[in-house]
Amino acid sequence: MTAKHLIDTDLYIDLIQSGSSLPIIAQLYDKETPGIYFSSIVAQELLAGARSPSGRRNVEALLVPFERTGRIVTPGHQQWREAGDMLARILTLRPDLRNKLPGLVNDCLLALSALGIGATVYTRNRDDFVLLRQIRPFSLVVVS
Repeated sequence: MTAKHLIDTDLYIDLIQSGSSLPIIAQLYDKETPGIYFSSIVAQELLAGARSPSGRRNVEALLVPFERTGRIVTPGHQQWREAGDMLARILTLRPDLRNKLPGLVNDCLLALSALGIGATVYTRNRDDFVLLRQIRPFSLVVVS
């Protein structure tokens, strides 16, 4: 069985802006391509940030191959419900994070989407994903 991987928006932004990816992501694309999935959450975040025609083309170049092969992961109703439960639990444990909660929604849904397909999340966003993993364990690689 092929390992599954979900790459967070921040790492794709690095790729789009610099034209090269970090070694760990390059290795995934070289050796694990059939196991890489693209999140509809990441697609939304990247498209929202692509304000120029060239930026949009760069996002499309990343996204379209995954759409063609059917390797898009989209959170369903159960993941949305569970995200609500997780975010409520975070607020109960850490009321000081109230203002941060809206920013955690997409990260929470990405983590739950990864769990749903048995994938590992790759991100630079250590703080948010480590916090989420304290509430609901999932496979995580923090790239530095």
